[in-house]
Amino acid sequence: MSLQRNQQFEGLVLRSQSYRDNDQMVWLMTADFGIKTFLIRGVKKQTSKKRYLGLPFSYGTYQGTINSQGFSYLIDGTTQQLEQVSQDIQLNAYITYINDLILRAFGSQIITTQWFQQIVQAEKLIDQGLDPEIITNIMEIQFLQPFGVTPNLQNCVICGEKTGLFDYSLVLSGILCQKHWSQDEHRLHLQPKVISYLRWFKQVDLFQVGGIKVPSKTKLQLRKTIDLIYNDSVSVYPKSKKFIDQMYQWQV
Repeated sequence: MSLQRNQQFEGLVLRSQSYRDNDQMVWLMTADFGIKTFLIRGVKKQTSKKRYLGLPFSYGTYQGTINSQGFSYLIDGTTQQLEQVSQDIQLNAYITYINDLILRAFGSQIITTQWFQQIVQAEKLIDQGLDPEIITNIMEIQFLQPFGVTPNLQNCVICGEKTGLFDYSLVLSGILCQKHWSQDEHRLHLQPKVISYLRWFKQVDLFQVGGIKVPSKTKLQLRKTIDLIYNDSVSVYPKSKKFIDQMYQWQV
């Protein structure tokens, strides 16, 4: 076991829960140490001035002790909460789901600065009013990589063709050009726009996104397609996803 004291690092709160009478556990995604579980001592006391450190839907610069095994410890920080997300049950459902995927996809993996910045930007965009369903879809597709799933969305899995009409094959884990649709009789029969969005989702830099408007029919097929990919290849279904699925049913 090794301790690194007085460390300063960027972080994003993924989850928190009470621990014993007055303490709190916080799962924090950091840009330097990966995902760590932090203990904040005495935070539930009425006199505590550190409650802000474990607020859900918050991010910022933290100070603390990093432990290679067991709890790390938060001491101080300068943080900011996603205000719209914290006040909107639908928005916080999407962020909670993204955070659950982060916990499952990355686990003990090192999180690169690029990943950290992309994830924080995704949550900021949702807080700023961009379509939370599409931002979540983007992250679902991009998280396939840390899950160890690499569907081919760039070119036909049979011949390598990069242009023309495509469809998606779950069996072959990628797109098929029109010439090879016969290779999978159970291909998904997706609209061309859906394929275009899937290909875009995989490589888009969210710092370059200023606005997103996707037709409702296209969004529905995107959601169903990504659900099929996850069910087939990832087998992850957090409670937060179940809640989002219920929200869709309420809207019908």
